[in-house]
Amino acid sequence: MSLSPVYGILQNASMVDFPGKLAAVFFLTGCSFRCGFCHNAKLMGRAAAAGLPWTEVEKICRKFRNNWVDGAVVTGGEPTLNPGVFHVVEKLRERGFAIKLDTNGSRPQVLEKLLPLVDYVAMDVKFAPADYPERAGFGDIAALTESIRLIREQAAAYEFRTTVIEAWHDADQMRSIGEWVRGAKLHVLQAFVPRDELPDPACRAMPETRAEVLHAYADLLRPFVSCVEIRGEF
Repeated sequence: MSLSPVYGILQNASMVDFPGKLAAVFFLTGCSFRCGFCHNAKLMGRAAAAGLPWTEVEKICRKFRNNWVDGAVVTGGEPTLNPGVFHVVEKLRERGFAIKLDTNGSRPQVLEKLLPLVDYVAMDVKFAPADYPERAGFGDIAALTESIRLIREQAAAYEFRTTVIEAWHDADQMRSIGEWVRGAKLHVLQAFVPRDELPDPACRAMPETRAEVLHAYADLLRPFVSCVEIRGEF
């Protein structure tokens, strides 16, 4: 039986993961980051693990397409770590889906090859550059900078996005993020929401991001980018 790189598929179509699309969400495993607030932490430690049989993936794709789902999100983990990501994108394209790629930006060489194949890219810009080694366990800032450049210059449509954690993000760090993505079309700020399954116990106890903080940081970013959007207000 031929196994795909797709480790999991969201059971129901999403109305929030792909702007303007009703989307199926496909998860690949493995990640180059070690973020304590990761909501998909169960996928982090699985280095490009084999996934569902292709027959099962294709069956699910047919079901979604028959129910008016027109988008597909390829996410993780970090999907660019898996060499099978190209086959996944190809299969989804054959099924008639518009394709969105979620990435942390750690593999610009792979990203550059994927950009012509996808319709939308979302890159997490998690912190100011100086904070990545401590907060994400990743120190190749040059790779992240190159991914930002590639997306800004070559992606058909895109967003950069930051999950705001009040204990870790301040005004100076937000300005540093803004400078890093300067000239971008869209930067999205998201509220952090604590959950019991987060890998870092300290993150589980952190408060949900306040709406006023999101709005204040959006104001700080506006001089750097064309549009700032806030998601996850409560």
